[in-house]
Amino acid sequence: MRCFIAAWPTDETRLALGRLITALKTHVADGRAMQARNLHLTLAFIGELEPDRAATLAHDCDDLAAEPCDWTIDTLGSFPRARVAWAGGTVTQELATCASRVRTRLDRYGIPFDRKTFVPHVTLFRDVRRFDGAGPLAEPVPWRSAHVALYAAARDADGPVYRRVPATSAPDAPVDRS
Repeated sequence: MRCFIAAWPTDETRLALGRLITALKTHVADGRAMQARNLHLTLAFIGELEPDRAATLAHDCDDLAAEPCDWTIDTLGSFPRARVAWAGGTVTQELATCASRVRTRLDRYGIPFDRKTFVPHVTLFRDVRRFDGAGPLAEPVPWRSAHVALYAAARDADGPVYRRVPATSAPDAPVDRS
């Protein structure tokens, strides 16, 4: 399963970002809007994990769920090579600490992850050929995290969906909560 650790927004934040997506549709050439149910802030992208290892990791990362990752989304931009348009903001100390803790945990477990510099952003559109809405947001969106957890990509009748990986306890699995 394709996995990542993310801060998941509160419903209020998700609704605000959904309104932002609607307002930006005229600025995106050939882009596909993210479904509001999938909006998140990736702290570490892992990639493929076996289901048993993912469940153990989810259990071992349970204490990360309460990590604060509140921040302000005040900028719009794009990653042309990745063909995404995003909303983001300045890395706060709180957010940097949260991402660092997640990445340190993955290192301790020997789980490889994408080591690109952490650039906090929420993907709003995929498959973007051109985005002409980059710049500061007139009305910043306060990001409030509901929790931090391990997620996996899946599909359902409505398309792609990111689901929280359920934690299972493995008796011989190491638990390092530092």
